Amino acid sequence: MAKYYATISGLPNIGVDDRKIPFSSAFFVKELEQELTPRDKKLFLYLRWEEENHFLIDFLEDPDHAREAVEQPTLFSFEELELVLEALKKKDRLPKNNLPPYFIPFLKEFVIGREEEEDSLSEEESRLWPTRLEDKLADFYYSYALDSKNEFIAEWSRLNLDIRNVFATFTSRKLGWEPKEYIVGDTEVERKLKASTSHHLGLSEEDMSYINTLISIQNENDITRRERMIDVLKWNWLEEKTFDLVFDIESLLAYYLRLRIIERWTELNEKTGEETFRNIVATLKKESNSSLNEFKKNQKK
Repeated sequence: MAKYYATISGLPNIGVDDRKIPFSSAFFVKELEQELTPRDKKLFLYLRWEEENHFLIDFLEDPDHAREAVEQPTLFSFEELELVLEALKKKDRLPKNNLPPYFIPFLKEFVIGREEEEDSLSEEESRLWPTRLEDKLADFYYSYALDSKNEFIAEWSRLNLDIRNVFATFTSRKLGWEPKEYIVGDTEVERKLKASTSHHLGLSEEDMSYINTLISIQNENDITRRERMIDVLKWNWLEEKTFDLVFDIESLLAYYLRLRIIERWTELNEKTGEETFRNIVATLKKESNSSLNEFKKNQKK
């Protein structure tokens, strides 16, 4: 396993309440290209693929609008996607492409195989179709990522899947929707979530060590503070998981993810976001210690 002593030693320290970053996550990835082994480069792709999933959904919903949008995918092109879709429809050999590997089975099953069905959808079903596709694509992504031989990637994907499903369950209940329609995955955890009607979702700490922390976050009424608490949870998880892996690829992966967390907040509208950010950080420092300590305790079990 490769070690990155010089690279990691030279990285500036960053904190969860930082409002500026030393460089962008895109710059960070670019600078690492010449240093990473081929295997480690692919690990970064797992993280970056998830961020580009929405481009596929955008294209399927409105190809022309997707092509003209300011923001474009960086890991594949819409031209590649169009050629692959055409080949799938004609059942031809697929052209060489840079699409994430889970795109192909997703397109076969939920795009090519559902075109006739989509034509017969009701108005309400048509309106929800992009959301359904998004959930199905997430299902394919997480299934692929959870199978990674790299423990960090697999467990990070599990954390994000759990967060997604827990909040999808609570939100569905509030709106009177059927939660099982919006829960992604089919492991024992997801099956318990789909079957449960209790506030604790039928899950124990053995099923999901951070379930109590997530429920505590869910009880926060302020949406912005809730999002911030989720990011603090993720930040602490990253620190816990890389504590003994100082010079390994996992530390570089975690650094990238921490940059992304900070970027998400610095990209907020400066006029409305600055005061909100300061208030959230100040309040979290006082109120979230117990939840975070509980999370850390659970992680050590």
